[in-house]
Amino acid sequence: MNIESAGARLKKIRQERGLSLEDIQKKTKIHFNVLRAIEGDSISDLSPVYLKSFIKIYCNYLGLDPKEFTGETSQSQKPVLNATIGRDIGERIEKKPSSSFIKDASLKLGAMRPAPVFKKIIISTVLALIFIFLAFNLARFISSRFKKQPARPRVFIPAAVAPKITKAKTAKAVKKEVTQGFMLGLSARHKSWVSVKVDGRVVFHGVLAAGRSESWSAKEKIELSLGDAGAVELQVNDQRFANLGRRGQPLKNIVINKEGLKISR
Repeated sequence: MNIESAGARLKKIRQERGLSLEDIQKKTKIHFNVLRAIEGDSISDLSPVYLKSFIKIYCNYLGLDPKEFTGETSQSQKPVLNATIGRDIGERIEKKPSSSFIKDASLKLGAMRPAPVFKKIIISTVLALIFIFLAFNLARFISSRFKKQPARPRVFIPAAVAPKITKAKTAKAVKKEVTQGFMLGLSARHKSWVSVKVDGRVVFHGVLAAGRSESWSAKEKIELSLGDAGAVELQVNDQRFANLGRRGQPLKNIVINKEGLKISR
């Protein structure tokens, strides 16, 4: 007659109660591999002292009498795990001192867990990669924020040329031109928004279509604002200004008077 082993009995009772090995491991804190080895009667090198302790913890959780599974019901009866494992444990109890059992158990359980050094290496590697990733993105962010903006081209605006006295003009005619002030001509190579204020009064405020030209005369000054400095050309009296800025560059507060043309930055 075959006697059912202690591990097989425990497994059968556990399954009848609808419990999994994971449930037992969480409640008893016994390593999963040890529980599986106990139920499969595959532990032959583990110290019997620790093996009995594990079985007692397992039985106590299931509400069973540990003596029925460790063979401690009588002095004459040996542990009934199975014939082979029970005999092996009995012989090792008689032959090996307790210190040897502790050493064997420690080595066995220690082999089930990853080495601490290996854990430290993995953690250090992951942290180093995270640090490198963050540092790289931080450097890119700082570089983009403080990237040197391209310098705006400086525009040299000469003063308006004073009317020249020619043989055809008399001194009286020149005096009349200076008294009347100056003229501003504006031509659009491309469509551009324009605002013109003559002697404090707004005379134009809107879009100047491509190819269109306008002109105004002023006694004191003309204040000009452009939506696209590269799309227009100016002419103050006889002086022409073709390049006030680059395409798409807005310019405000351009002041034109008898002394010349001034752009406020």
